[in-house]
Amino acid sequence: KTITSTHRSQLITKNFFNQSDQTTPPPSAEPVSGINDGSNPPDSSDTSQTKVFAPKRSRTRTTPRQRNTKINSTANNSLHTNQNGHTLTSKDGNISTLPIEEKLIRPSISANLLNNKTNLQLSRHPPLETLSYELNYCLQDKHELVPSSQCLLGCIIYIDEHEYISLVSKDDLSTWSKTITDHGAIVTDDINHVNLTHFVCAYRTSERFRQVCKRGNVRMVTAHWLSDVLQRKKIFVPNLAIHYPSPFEPNEPEKLPLAKYFFTMTGFEGIERARLRYMIRSLGGKYSGHLSKWHTHLLARENGKTNKFKKAFEWSIPIVNGLWLSELYLGNTCALKQPLEERYKRLNGTPPIDHFSFDQIFVHDLLLPWSQPVRITDEMLNLAIRRHNEQQHLLLNTQDMDIDSNSIKNSYHYNEPINSTIQLTTNNNNNNNNNNNNNNNETILIMLSGFNMKTLNYYETIIKSLGGKISTLPHNTTHLIMNRFLRTEKLYECMNYVTYILNKNWLDKSYEEKCFVSIEESDWILDQEYKSIQNLFKQSINKRIYRQNRPLFIGYTFFLTPSIQPSQIIIKSIIYSSGGHIRREFPTIKHLTTYHEQTKIPNCLILSCDKDILLLKDLHKYNNTDFQIKILSIDFLLQSILQQEILNFDSFILKI
Repeated sequence: KTITSTHRSQLITKNFFNQSDQTTPPPSAEPVSGINDGSNPPDSSDTSQTKVFAPKRSRTRTTPRQRNTKINSTANNSLHTNQNGHTLTSKDGNISTLPIEEKLIRPSISANLLNNKTNLQLSRHPPLETLSYELNYCLQDKHELVPSSQCLLGCIIYIDEHEYISLVSKDDLSTWSKTITDHGAIVTDDINHVNLTHFVCAYRTSERFRQVCKRGNVRMVTAHWLSDVLQRKKIFVPNLAIHYPSPFEPNEPEKLPLAKYFFTMTGFEGIERARLRYMIRSLGGKYSGHLSKWHTHLLARENGKTNKFKKAFEWSIPIVNGLWLSELYLGNTCALKQPLEERYKRLNGTPPIDHFSFDQIFVHDLLLPWSQPVRITDEMLNLAIRRHNEQQHLLLNTQDMDIDSNSIKNSYHYNEPINSTIQLTTNNNNNNNNNNNNNNNETILIMLSGFNMKTLNYYETIIKSLGGKISTLPHNTTHLIMNRFLRTEKLYECMNYVTYILNKNWLDKSYEEKCFVSIEESDWILDQEYKSIQNLFKQSINKRIYRQNRPLFIGYTFFLTPSIQPSQIIIKSIIYSSGGHIRREFPTIKHLTTYHEQTKIPNCLILSCDKDILLLKDLHKYNNTDFQIKILSIDFLLQSILQQEILNFDSFILKI
């Protein structure tokens, strides 16, 4: 029986993709502007969870030995099929494709090979036959009845902590186990558990992997697959290369297949970009956001007119698709041979290429355990349904879960520097300064931060009943009310505009008096790190008012390296809210070593972190006695905003 369901979701990337990019460019490298890393993962979904797989490619010299295969010619296919083997539907005469996450194992050889005769004749390799693995893949008994919050019901999971301890802390591993258990699974530390269903590991090279894999009925998956399942709230057959353990030995980095290769990419955004970068790092490759002559490959999503694409073509740098990297990650080292196969260079076509497809032959043995479903009894299902109902009830009535109002309302991020809104905010602030007793309620625009849903609604009702207004834009806010002190995006952005940063006691007192009361010293929120006599926030706001509310970073330009935390979208919003600018392309040496003649402000400051030091290691060669290239930690930005003054660069310089 085929179960079809659609879930739109995005991949959880915190623990698996947020690692440093490594590259060692020579001094002569000439960066070329290109597409920067994206940070907004696209929605994804999945469909048929029980499926007969489409035909696969034949065994050739470039593929590993296969067993129990069945030759089945499928060249004459009446359905629309893309070059990666996906069957498509037609509506109103237009061919439509499914979203990336909506497919399962995607074969890399098209069933309509006859349509590609010309390309195959140009290749040095003979035309490929097609194979068909007549295997049905299953998920769970009663899969369609399993509630989403118990999506791992029936699973008994062993996590090979030895392989993840270098990526995440023991506390994070404990959190994983708790999250997995909360979703209906059992986490065991007994690798020989008789009913073990899933073995979570990163590599296929350990003795533990070989021991469990021999059993033939345990599903071998990675933490990436587990993360995607928890995000989608349903089990699915692994459909990405990173869902399978890597066949390469991580303890011998010099022997990894891409140890001597340098990459950049163009056209990929968000989660697609993050996945490709992860595979590059896992295979020992080096990645940078710009293109230079020392790069060995450009990963491209489509033929384009970007600077990267043009320069790669001009410099004869091989341009490959994501399929090339996916199959290499799964063990097809023959993909490195020259000349490249045509299917690895194909970027255009109708329908478009699926960059995350791969030939099933490379994971055939790992898919065999998926031919049997995870057993679920009626008793287990009934218990899971009751637990699901209890969790839903608790979720609606929880009192102690801190939820910032950004979770309830659409979050707002600044995507360009603030200019036209400055005058509006200045007027609001002046009105409040001239009316400290808050008699003019129309000027009180309040933003709430750090409250759970029920408390948030309670205080919003109070504000409206007293004549105030709820603000969602920092530059239109006069009062920021915090449940407790938290260093949030709202705090840093509001520091540039608000007149007061208060605790909730002020609202409680105002509610008792039936009007907004005068603000006292005890009403200000406190930052315990700063042991000063006068409140830090009050001091900082006074500094801003003294300079007539001029945004702190007007005239400053920043370049952000890929791995900075918080995320780039948050840091960009904070910089824009304080009047600064963002440089999207890697700055030239001239920009880094010069400053504005009148203001003496450096033409560009780099905000980076320890993980990205390798990207910048050669910049110190360009320092001179007159000027030093400024590579600063993110604390420079955040601390300067909190104190509302440009702090000394020297205290925040990262050592290369």
